[in-house]
Amino acid sequence: MVQDKIYQYFERDPELKVLFIFNNEFLAAELADVEWRTGYRYVDFKGDWFTVKYNLDNDWQYDKVILMMHQPSPLQVKSLQATFPLMDLLVANMEYHSQDYAAFIQQNGLPDTDKKMVRFIEKNIQQLQSDKMQKLFAPYYQDKSITTDKFVRGFLSSYMGQQRILDWDAIIVRLLLMGRDSERQKQTDFFIKMRGCKDVSDALKQKLTDIFGVSYDENTEAKVGAVVKVLKYNAIVQNLAPVDADNYKQNRINDSLALQQMNRILELALSQEKSAKALMELFEELGADIRDEELIRWYGTEANFYFVPEALCLPIIKTLLEKKIETEPEIVTNRVEDLLLKHNDHGVMAQVMDYALLVARFYQKALSLGSLTLNTPDEYVMRYQEDYYVVDQLYRQAEELYFKIDPSCELFTTIQQTKGNLDQNYAKLCNRMNLEWTRCIKDAGGMQEVHLLRQYDFYDERIKPIQKKVVVIISDALRYEVAQELIGELAKSRHVATLKPALAMLPTETKYCKPSLLPHNELKLYGQGDKQDMAVDNHILDTTEKRSDHLQRYRDGAICVPFETVAEYNQDKNREIFKHSLVYIFHDVIDKTGHDGNAKQVTQACHEAITELGTMIPKIHASYNVTEVYVTSDHGFLFNDIVFAEKDKHKIEEDTLERSSRYYLTTSDKEVNGIIKFPLDEVSAMVNVGDVFVAVPQGTNRLAAPSGGYMFTHGGAAMQELIIPVITSRQERADNKQPVGVMVLDRKLSMQASRLRFKLLQTEAVSMDMKERIVNVALYYNDEAVTPIKTIPLDKTDPSLDNRKIQVDLTLNRNVDAKVLQLKVFDMTDELNPLIKENVTNNTLIENDFDF
Repeated sequence: MVQDKIYQYFERDPELKVLFIFNNEFLAAELADVEWRTGYRYVDFKGDWFTVKYNLDNDWQYDKVILMMHQPSPLQVKSLQATFPLMDLLVANMEYHSQDYAAFIQQNGLPDTDKKMVRFIEKNIQQLQSDKMQKLFAPYYQDKSITTDKFVRGFLSSYMGQQRILDWDAIIVRLLLMGRDSERQKQTDFFIKMRGCKDVSDALKQKLTDIFGVSYDENTEAKVGAVVKVLKYNAIVQNLAPVDADNYKQNRINDSLALQQMNRILELALSQEKSAKALMELFEELGADIRDEELIRWYGTEANFYFVPEALCLPIIKTLLEKKIETEPEIVTNRVEDLLLKHNDHGVMAQVMDYALLVARFYQKALSLGSLTLNTPDEYVMRYQEDYYVVDQLYRQAEELYFKIDPSCELFTTIQQTKGNLDQNYAKLCNRMNLEWTRCIKDAGGMQEVHLLRQYDFYDERIKPIQKKVVVIISDALRYEVAQELIGELAKSRHVATLKPALAMLPTETKYCKPSLLPHNELKLYGQGDKQDMAVDNHILDTTEKRSDHLQRYRDGAICVPFETVAEYNQDKNREIFKHSLVYIFHDVIDKTGHDGNAKQVTQACHEAITELGTMIPKIHASYNVTEVYVTSDHGFLFNDIVFAEKDKHKIEEDTLERSSRYYLTTSDKEVNGIIKFPLDEVSAMVNVGDVFVAVPQGTNRLAAPSGGYMFTHGGAAMQELIIPVITSRQERADNKQPVGVMVLDRKLSMQASRLRFKLLQTEAVSMDMKERIVNVALYYNDEAVTPIKTIPLDKTDPSLDNRKIQVDLTLNRNVDAKVLQLKVFDMTDELNPLIKENVTNNTLIENDFDF
């Protein structure tokens, strides 16, 4: 109804005062006898300009006036504008249009001079007037930012069920992902909706053709199959010059701007785990004709592929694991780090690559150790502190990750072989290392030539002099390398912790070593038959209660508690515990699990110990006003996930007081091949053992003994068993640590196909002197980011520079014509002053010139 349309003009624009109707005699007749709502006035103009103008300014100033003019519109016939007395009023108000699209343009303040937009509105007026579209486009009408392109993208976004206008990259990603079998109904619904708008379908076809050289085919079930094939092929091989054998090269994109747009679409799909997984499904379903095995056959496993889907990744990783990891680990490390960026997967293959990295780093470290023959025991201790421990740590971490890999993984047979070789090679290296260590001790004259804090002096030298409140945590079997990883976790807190080595007693057994960490006047061997123990001041301290009673004899108010009690984090209970002047906490997750557990359980227990202690120590400082916490261990351990055959176990052929898989006690001082004997009173501080020797295997050999445990074991004199950690953690009231530094390793930075790949180096390890830093990284043009801003934590605690390198991948998210861009790295807390500002050559602008 015409009257309703007139009312709508005023309702849409509350500021509208006068609505002009020009040269419409049919409408004049229809409106002549109409009754109007209160506040509305219909005026059929008869030529009295003065009266009408006077009334509009005075009597009608509060009315909404509909002014019927029997002449052409001055807005349509520009020659009339100079002589039209109400021209200023017309410009300030509106003209009624009987044609819907023209009215729509006027009502929404759209430019009627944009012929392309006018045609779009005219053809699609019915959809544009729907409530859904009105709501979608209203903000753009209001801020005058609407364009024909936004109309097209708005229609597509709406057809995809979105309530906002997506950009082209997001539209194309959604369009492609709807091509999967699981999304086929959504795809059908989308194309049915699009049939009603030829302008939108033509625009989409043109956009796809501009980028991929092909478009969707509505006559096929897949519809976007041809586009997916082009995307998959170019995503993989765009860095490579085509070879004659390549049967897919007709799909190659050579236009640099089109390739840049394609890469943005690829990176957008890969930017989130859900869409990345969907893209892999899409490649498998609609991109299957681009066969990964053929690309590998044509270009080889060492080719610099731009993107590496799983099917392509498999043969590359397989080759690296089978042929290079033991002899060329650095090449493997670099290749896998590159693949981790290009594969962009968070599933099983990512775990496989992480495992390959750890194994490669193990071999890198092993190959870098040089000669294992040193001159003095102290040199061995120093080397163990610096780098020998890393071998143990990497082996344990690789074992832990191995057990997280799904056995259904296609590469699992290769991974098992890699693990088997790693187990054997670590066992051999560990044995050689300790053969030299035990030989050196023997040649030097005994354990007294190791100049370290003795375990049995721990209380007197470290704890007794402290007059303020102090906590001691004894973590059973906390090996030095595990403590080193714990230090890395503690370094992220405000307090300051240091790690020093100490020398455990022999035998490195809990029943001897743990009680020696308590204060004492005298240690004695105590036992009958083939079972021995150690008495502390004539008491066997085999329970927490007995240890607590003993401790109180040396310091009033001291107490011993199990870790589990404190780990309940009952605030009231813990406040009472930490009121005591000295608290010994006994922690036992590694040893408890290790003796009866399998390799998986051992590595999990080490991880659990680090997590538990890394959580508790800062809480003790922060919550209970304890300024000093000490962490030490009764002994370390040997760990090899290999089967020890009976023939490989050293047979004990002399009388013993006690025997285990890594030591035996005897009164015989005879030399035994493969065995080193130490006077027990020299290596244990026990006073009643003048005629007793502790015999240990050279290297890491195991003894044939009834007590089992060969995979996880201790008791002997290997560095991994004897060198124990002493961590001292002191609370800092102020955070005086400096943040770690950062630098770009690559000298000449350049972009290829809209992507920049480079390495950042965290110049210092996070430590007790240096704290972590979070940086934002992006490419800029005219101080505006032209790639997504990536947030990167610099939190690595590894002392090795190689392990503090960080691969960064930046992809343009807009068209940039500049030949030079800037890489900027900002501290997250300071977005004004970049830490790094480097020029980057934009080779995206250079056309590919490959010959076909």
